Amino acid sequence: MNNTQQLFSDLFQLLRPPPKLTASEWANKHVVLSTEDSAEPGKYSTDRAPYQKEMLDAVSNPDVSDVVYMTGSQIGKTQLIKNILGYFIDFYPSPIMFMVPTLDLAKEFSKTRIAPFIRDTKVLSEKMADTKARDSGNTLLNKTFPGGYLTFVGANSPAGLASRPIRVLLADEIDRFPASAGAEGDPVSLAEKRTKTFYNRKHIYASTPLGKGTSRIEKLYNDGTQEVWHLKCPACGEYVYPSWDKFEADTEANKYYMCCEHCGALSDEWAWKRLYSEGRWIANAPENLETKHCRSFHINAFASPWTSWAELYQTYEAAQALGAVGLKTFFNTEMGIPYEDAVETPPTDELMDRREEYGADLPDGVLILTAGVDTQDDRLECEVMGWGLNGEQYGVQYYRLYGDPAQDAVWNALDDIIIRGRWSFADGRKRGVSASCIDSGGNKTQAVYRYCSKRRYHRVYAIKGVGGANKDIIDGLPTKLKKHDNAKLFKIGVDTGKDLIMSDLRQLPGEPRYCHFPLDPSKGYGKKYFEGLLAEIKTEELVRGRYVQKWVLRPGVKRNEPLDVRNYNHAAINILNPNFEALAERAGREDFTPYIGNNSSTKTARSPAKYRRRKVGGGVKL
Repeated sequence: MNNTQQLFSDLFQLLRPPPKLTASEWANKHVVLSTEDSAEPGKYSTDRAPYQKEMLDAVSNPDVSDVVYMTGSQIGKTQLIKNILGYFIDFYPSPIMFMVPTLDLAKEFSKTRIAPFIRDTKVLSEKMADTKARDSGNTLLNKTFPGGYLTFVGANSPAGLASRPIRVLLADEIDRFPASAGAEGDPVSLAEKRTKTFYNRKHIYASTPLGKGTSRIEKLYNDGTQEVWHLKCPACGEYVYPSWDKFEADTEANKYYMCCEHCGALSDEWAWKRLYSEGRWIANAPENLETKHCRSFHINAFASPWTSWAELYQTYEAAQALGAVGLKTFFNTEMGIPYEDAVETPPTDELMDRREEYGADLPDGVLILTAGVDTQDDRLECEVMGWGLNGEQYGVQYYRLYGDPAQDAVWNALDDIIIRGRWSFADGRKRGVSASCIDSGGNKTQAVYRYCSKRRYHRVYAIKGVGGANKDIIDGLPTKLKKHDNAKLFKIGVDTGKDLIMSDLRQLPGEPRYCHFPLDPSKGYGKKYFEGLLAEIKTEELVRGRYVQKWVLRPGVKRNEPLDVRNYNHAAINILNPNFEALAERAGREDFTPYIGNNSSTKTARSPAKYRRRKVGGGVKL
């Protein structure tokens, strides 16, 4: 009899449903942080970051269908998403889609972030077969487990978004998603359609925000409960949202303070962080939980246990040195808020009035020269620019070289500028161009490739502009042009470059990245130049249901070549990435041109093999 009772007892234990756990309880019980994926490997605990508990448990609420995280950096957003993923795999197995901006990122994330997470979290590794096992059902982008599957997709891949139905959608960095997945439309909407057949569907969206008014995550956040993480004031005990306008820095004493909006007391970082575990989420729109079934959370880097306020201030100073573009990045990524730049570009007349007497071709602040070249059907337009410390910029000379770029004459004239040209300081020292970027778009692509191929040892590079937000000025690694002796073709983020140029033009004398222009009329900086430099404005357009920002010509303006060639100069200096401090130390050397070798090592030749045996100058290797 006892044996029979024991048998039924054992069977009952096996058949008993698992205890109900919230997502945070599951994570605290099971998750182990991997050595290659965490600065603090070992057992996971929400005690380390108390705000994460409520952010996790929102997904456990059956009345919540959408959970939104609009965050700054260093708050553990990626770990939150991984915990949610593990919770559903183990506790509520179902079809799951994990979505990131691109397919390449999806592959990388699966390999470097999710694979170690599954391996080191025992309850998950027991359910997932090894990718190396035959017929395991576990590949880089598709993984199966009892009761469900996990698929990784890129927002740029319409095929992945149009696949099987899913119950759980995890979408990370959605503000960096393209406006459309190919010709199929908004990738978020496409992914959401895959969840329609599930009454208990879950959508989890996370991102640092981008532009005010065009941010996907901002719109989703506003549709939710709009919960903001508050810290408890050490002086009065009231709860305060730690924002940049309340922050003060005493860099000499290395002390950093936050002001309480209730009592006015200034308390230092450690006083606030001693009460860290007593922080609280406060909702600004709690009614949206009932009407839209969405909980949304906002938190910034002030609340992070992994970054100090001193580090935040240093990040801000570095961003401030870059002007409006740097500040936008700071407030997006650190403060977790969309940044709105309300400052207008200076008018043409104001920039013309800024022109100054250099006293020579080059003022003393110039350390290095670059050139940008635009190709038209009947001419080349070229600007030579000087660069100094702290990003200071100097217009040196603007050229219009008339002639068909399909013929040699106009290219020979360009040689006189970017290859053989020299510009003088007041004391007689001379400089030549250290790097040049030439646009290969339009109808003269092959002519540009041939020219750049023969002059690649002079650091003359073909470039191709790539539109769209959130691209780097140098967008990825260069392509080798195999039919042109493996010359390099660089893709450049032209919209990012234009953002930077317009930001720089607003800088005041003495500020970093200030732009100088010569008064000498022979240098080419007349009214026509400045009208071309300010030819474009940034607008918003509705593209497949989503507002996107685009640079377009101002009404009535037809020519924008000065803006384009300045953009190509920015590309050239970014390719070089010189050490300006070292250049400043050597600035007094007679006729010293950085990154240009002597004539014998930089002559053009037909045989590239001849130069593979030579050492070409100093500077940057590409």
